Amino acid sequence: MKFENEILKPIFYLIYTSVESDLFNHDELKVLLNQCKDFNNRNNITGILLYVRGQQITKSKGRFMQLLEGDERIIRRLFKKIVNDERHESVALLQIGKYDRRCFTDWSVGFEQAAGELYQSLSGHFDLNDLVSRCNKLGATDVPLQFLQKLSSNNKAQFAETFL
Repeated sequence: MKFENEILKPIFYLIYTSVESDLFNHDELKVLLNQCKDFNNRNNITGILLYVRGQQITKSKGRFMQLLEGDERIIRRLFKKIVNDERHESVALLQIGKYDRRCFTDWSVGFEQAAGELYQSLSGHFDLNDLVSRCNKLGATDVPLQFLQKLSSNNKAQFAETFL
């Protein structure tokens, strides 16, 4: 993706959370991730999607949190699609705004580390600690990045109490 023409204009961002309507298996998750990557690449959307896998035994459903950044019209249309997507329920818009430059130059997917080796093998996976490192390198003072930093393994319990 090329973003040279964005140097002078602010970048729109949106952060939301949702709950999966049914537990995703490995293949379903892989299909979803590939669809998202393709769409994002075609539309110059960057950001990060975090997925905490649900548990079949406890009947808990997985959780998504996503930060999308790019053209405001495209991001808003995409968010409407997500709200109406039957794979999501309890969609909550957490924050929208603009910042000076993109914080994520490529779209990535983070999983809770406890999700297991199977999910780590998916293309685009990275350790959530990498997110914190990336934010620190950028000198993150933006509220959405500070919010995402709270998802590091040191703060999962605090995040769960506050947002899930």
